[in-house]
Amino acid sequence: MDSDQARALMSAHVREQFGHVLELREVSVVRRASGRTWRGDLVCPTRWGEVPVGQVVVHEDGRIIETCSVDTLVEAIVQVHPSVRPSMRPSTQPADGAGDLFADLATTDEEPGPELTFEMGDDLDDALGALGETPNVREQVRKLKASERAEDLQAARELLPKLLSDDESRRYTLAEMADVELRLGHKDLALQYLEAAGREFADRSEIRALELVASIALRVLGEEQFASHALKHLLDLSRRRVHPIEHLGQAPVFAGLSQADLARIEELATPLTLTQGQIVLQEGAQALRAFVIKSGILSIRLETPEGGSRLVRCSFPGSLLGETSVLGAPGSTCTATVKAESVTTLWSFDGARLRDLCDAMPILRTRLEGARALHRLDSFFSMHETTQTLDARMRDRILSCVTEIRHAQQDELLNTPGEIPSVVYLVAEGSVEYAADDSDRRVLRADSFIGLRDSLHGIRTDGTFVAAEDSLLVCFDPDKLRDVAANAPPDVVAVIERLD
Repeated sequence: MDSDQARALMSAHVREQFGHVLELREVSVVRRASGRTWRGDLVCPTRWGEVPVGQVVVHEDGRIIETCSVDTLVEAIVQVHPSVRPSMRPSTQPADGAGDLFADLATTDEEPGPELTFEMGDDLDDALGALGETPNVREQVRKLKASERAEDLQAARELLPKLLSDDESRRYTLAEMADVELRLGHKDLALQYLEAAGREFADRSEIRALELVASIALRVLGEEQFASHALKHLLDLSRRRVHPIEHLGQAPVFAGLSQADLARIEELATPLTLTQGQIVLQEGAQALRAFVIKSGILSIRLETPEGGSRLVRCSFPGSLLGETSVLGAPGSTCTATVKAESVTTLWSFDGARLRDLCDAMPILRTRLEGARALHRLDSFFSMHETTQTLDARMRDRILSCVTEIRHAQQDELLNTPGEIPSVVYLVAEGSVEYAADDSDRRVLRADSFIGLRDSLHGIRTDGTFVAAEDSLLVCFDPDKLRDVAANAPPDVVAVIERLD
């Protein structure tokens, strides 16, 4: 499914449910724990302008998973014009269909309120000016650094953070910030910036740049301290993971399969070589083929709700991509854009033929479904407003804590009150209700975590978590999550805790 198809489904749903009362506006892609979705904003045209009413969400498989209700619509109208209360309006049946439901609202006799004015003079200009990036900031920084004077270096130090918002150059900015701190004699802060830059270089597998920041850290720390530093581990890992694999049995998705099963899979594989910069999968295009990397590097980019795309990770030899071509319904579309970052060799599979093989090899389908579930979760964490700051290795560590993905029936009890959670849940679809003795009651909907904070801190949960409807849950091992938190920097732990 692409954005146009999603919009068509939403429009048909809104027209069926509300006629001409509501209109669909902006549609954007949103990554959920259950997969890729599209979110459409709904408005109600009134005499006061367009009133935001709510949203409609369609899943990549075509299901409407969230929508607006009549109650939500009425509440939105009343909020805009509180003097109009539904209980005070005459209950009349419109003669010409649903479009007249709000005719009374448009003819209220109440005088419009005064126009709001905002007069701040120069203070407003200053505030707005501070929001924009100073022109040619990087050129200014270059000149300031060239002078080598302490006051100029301090000025460069204050300018550089303005460049961190640019995702494409952020890693270079961090390295430059480290350089300035070293020149000012702030070694500890410089090492923090070097490590942050190194993590971003490692995410993109830019080995030469990673080697550069690692060599700077080596000079600062000395050989003995550098041997146990995070940058040394990052460099070693990055060098290992680009090592080519020789046969499909070395790919994690096929590891442990019998020689007979591997032979059947290899019969379907076609060698393919990509040039640097070549796109092998395009988000929104029809999903037809799957791939396993033999050598080289592929980057994964996801469309953002604001438009454009963002690089979220690189994939290395042994990685599987394009499983939607096998597991998706006919006409399914690619969920990410995949581009070769170097000359890359692949094993290419026709999705339809691999799907047929899954019918004869259930274990293959299970492996591919597991890969798809993890890819969906990684996309969710990559684009989530809280966890998108985590690097790929930290996301991988969190994903390694997943034990299963299962369905919970309505009214199923998910925890034992008075005990530390034995499972941490992420609601992929559906909802879960929490209730405590003190009448604290709330509903946790899709993409919410359950029991995460209590599990991390070893706290007994007082209330109960009960599935409010049939729900799809991602289960995490709490002991593994505690190990991840115990060995993570404080800022990463803070990110994880904010999920609950």
